Amino acid sequence: MKAMLKINFLGYSITEGAMASRPEKTYVSLVGQLLPCEARNYGIGGTRFARQKHPSDIPQYDRYFASRVEEMDFDADFVFVFGGTNDWGHGDAPLGKLGDNTPDTFYGALEDLIQTLLKHYKKEQIVFILPLHRFHDDNPLGEGNKKKPGPNLDAYVQAILAVTKKETLTVLDFREAFGPVKSLTSNPLIADGIHPNDRGHLLLAELLIDYLRHVNKK
Repeated sequence: MKAMLKINFLGYSITEGAMASRPEKTYVSLVGQLLPCEARNYGIGGTRFARQKHPSDIPQYDRYFASRVEEMDFDADFVFVFGGTNDWGHGDAPLGKLGDNTPDTFYGALEDLIQTLLKHYKKEQIVFILPLHRFHDDNPLGEGNKKKPGPNLDAYVQAILAVTKKETLTVLDFREAFGPVKSLTSNPLIADGIHPNDRGHLLLAELLIDYLRHVNKK
């Protein structure tokens, strides 16, 4: 009999469970229930990959992903990393470029996070999930409060793809499964233009379970 899988989920508000009606309806809880496995939730709402230059009004937002790796249990079989949308939405770090390696740009933060994770996990254990579509994700001011215009959300998606390709890590893309978000209420899987509702959390869980069952057959 195989031992139960242990899975760490490092993320932001969607991982934490935003817009799920109850804690057991979050995608992390559902993966734990339905696979089943030991699903550990390390999601903190509002957080980003990159380190903020200027302190946020809400201090927890500045707990960037790499700074939290040491808080996780290191016996996990898989680590799923789900983020990026907040860097576009309200972060003040520049996008940067491939080759950056400090958390002060988005590209650099990805590289820094990966190298921090690789101190504890093998490459095949680390899986990134691309940001989902969200309402108005082509806004150069992010969620509207950035002081200077910048790239759209897709530029951050492309950065994740570029850095994970460089480091030969697995990336899961569920954007097509969820579809576009043309208004705050247009997508039946998205509650508020950003976060999945109960149906969306269930779909996320089902997609992740499909992936885990596939890789465990190998």
